[in-house]
Amino acid sequence: MKKAMEIMVTTMVLAMLSIGVSPAEAAMPGNANAMAKMHMYFVHHNFGFARNFYQFHPGPHWDLMNASALHLTAGQIKQEKMLVMGMMQNTEHGVIALKKAYRKYREEAKLPDPSIRVLTQDVQAVGRAQAYLGYVMIPYHMKGYRLLDPAQQAIYHHLARENWIHMAKMMHSMAK
Repeated sequence: MKKAMEIMVTTMVLAMLSIGVSPAEAAMPGNANAMAKMHMYFVHHNFGFARNFYQFHPGPHWDLMNASALHLTAGQIKQEKMLVMGMMQNTEHGVIALKKAYRKYREEAKLPDPSIRVLTQDVQAVGRAQAYLGYVMIPYHMKGYRLLDPAQQAIYHHLARENWIHMAKMMHSMAK
C-alpha cells in the first residue's frame, strides 16, 4: 500500500512538473484542488501511457522502490538510479520544448490574421513535443527491466501485476 502511494505521488509530482507546477507547490499540503486539476490534466494528456505501457513496465524508479523484493544488487541499484536521472533530465527538456511550442502557437493564434501555414507548423511542433514526452520514458523503462536477471524478471512481472491491480482499484475508488 505504501509503495503504491509513493508511486502515485511520484507520478503526480512528475505530471505537475510537466504542466508548470513547481516542486514546492506540488508538496504543499493544502493544495488538493491543484492536485485534482493536475491529475485530470495528466489523465487526459498522457497518450494512455499508464494503461498501455506502465502497467507492464513501471520503470526504473519503481524498480528502485522494489529493490529488496527484486533482490537488486548494488550494481543494479546504481544503474537504475542513473536511468532515473537520465529519464528526469530528458523529461524536463521535453517539458520545456512543449511549453515553448505552445507559447509560439498561442502567440501566432493571437494575431488578427495569422498565417495558416505557420499555425499548422505550430500545431505540428506541439504534437511532436507531446509525442516526445509520450515516448521519452520508454527506453529508460525497458533498460531498467533489461538489467534484471530472469529470476528478478519473474518477480518483477508478479509485482507489476499486483501493483497495477492495486492502482486500478485505487483509481476506481477515487472515481466514485
